[in-house]
Amino acid sequence: MSEEQVKELSKSASAKKLLADRVLARRRLIHFTKMTHPSYEPGWVHHDMCRRLEVFSEQVRQKKSPRLMIMCPPRTGKSELASIRFPAWHLGHAPNHEIINVGYNLELPTGFSRKVRGLIQDPVYAGVFPGTALDPQSQSAEAWLTTSGGGFTAAGVGGGITGKGAHLLIIDDPIKNQEEADSALVRDKLWDWYQSTAYTRLAPGGGVLVIQTCWSDDDLAGRLQQAMRKGAEFDQFEIVKYPAISEQWEYRDDSNPDVPGPIIRSPTELDLSLPDNAGLTLLRPIDFCLHEARYSTEALKRVRANMQPRIWSALYQQNPVPDEGLYFRKEFFRFADQPALDNVRIFTAWDFAIGAKQVNDWTVGTTMALTPDDDLYVLDVHRMKGDALEIVEAILNVAGRFGADPIVGYTLGVENGQIWLTLKPFLDRRMRERRMFLPIEVMKPLTDKMVRARPLQGRMQQGKLWFPKNATWFPQVEQELLRFPAGVHDDVVDSMAWATHLALAMEPPRIIEPPKPPSWRDRLLPSFSGSHMSA
Repeated sequence: MSEEQVKELSKSASAKKLLADRVLARRRLIHFTKMTHPSYEPGWVHHDMCRRLEVFSEQVRQKKSPRLMIMCPPRTGKSELASIRFPAWHLGHAPNHEIINVGYNLELPTGFSRKVRGLIQDPVYAGVFPGTALDPQSQSAEAWLTTSGGGFTAAGVGGGITGKGAHLLIIDDPIKNQEEADSALVRDKLWDWYQSTAYTRLAPGGGVLVIQTCWSDDDLAGRLQQAMRKGAEFDQFEIVKYPAISEQWEYRDDSNPDVPGPIIRSPTELDLSLPDNAGLTLLRPIDFCLHEARYSTEALKRVRANMQPRIWSALYQQNPVPDEGLYFRKEFFRFADQPALDNVRIFTAWDFAIGAKQVNDWTVGTTMALTPDDDLYVLDVHRMKGDALEIVEAILNVAGRFGADPIVGYTLGVENGQIWLTLKPFLDRRMRERRMFLPIEVMKPLTDKMVRARPLQGRMQQGKLWFPKNATWFPQVEQELLRFPAGVHDDVVDSMAWATHLALAMEPPRIIEPPKPPSWRDRLLPSFSGSHMSA
């Protein structure tokens, strides 16, 4: 074979390979990523993420209104896939679609916009998607169009996007840092903006993609999950979490080859040869990293060792609250049988919230007993939503359960504030009507919840606070205590904190001992009364 023939064959083989690569890149996002970003090193997590984004894209094109939430650690390459390669790949299939990309400020999505635009201008992209091109009259970094009428718009949280539409709404890390995540004001503003601005831009059948590291169970992802639990009429997201280090064995259900199945986690290794486990694919064993090339398991463990457990659990494990607790640790909990109520001080402290709507906080009354040994025993936690009259009735009903016996000393504790001033006239009237006159301790409000809870934390650390065994209300109480201060609700914590403050202002009841029997000396003493010895 001549040299010229070899060259021709080589050219032919190269052309065939290039064509095959283009077909594969058009079909699969991960291959498109590697073709347009040759240095990108994907692992199983990136392959999994790309398959889910492919299905999401197809559902958007079919106007099925898909909802996808992906949570993974920082520096995982999620934005490279979700906010750069994926939008470009989607526009290759649907050049008439409009995309809105949102970040915690305008700078980040604008950077994504430039990179997506640069991708579409690349000859490599044109070889894969020849039908998608930029409109030469639209070259803004923040917003540009394709020749087919689609385009890309960058937006920051809180910014205006009036007049823009979205077949695809991508929200990539809407919270900047821990300070913002801990701010209820920031979280509320983000939620309001999502509902009133971002969500209203969706085209019929459009899709919402939320991709972020997890900061709080009350951030955007957390609130969307809370809404999901309210009923099927709320958006139901497919939720995918990728912890930095696996805490269990992780498998994927691959029984349907067309759609990536859910990730299944097991505390023990599964035997994939068993019929019950057919279709499962092992992703990684327990205590293993996401992608060795980016962050090895050992490197991640060093990160964990130098980080607060709360931050590690949220940002890296996608669990905003570690199972062992934050402010109140699981090891603090003590359990005992209820003490006898004939020699204790009993009091109920209330944390008020007016309103019965789902979004309102809870009204919580915690009843504790202070024993002669200076131990605190939680007798009851009453959690409710209602109006002023319903709350007043609950106050008196709880007091009737524990304060009716005149032997028992009972105190009602309330926080001084607007809600108490509203409730007081109703309570005064109902006490007269029911002939229940309760001693009331009005406590000075403390704005810092963590400072307020410090005595409660101290009592629990000292082993001086006890819970009853098998109380129906305990699981909710435990969950809120373990999630404090990062949890959605802290009403139980507030109520228990107020109850502890009440206890600190009280002296433990004295143990009344029976009189000692008289000694032989005591019995002899009367015989000497009136004698010369008494003179």
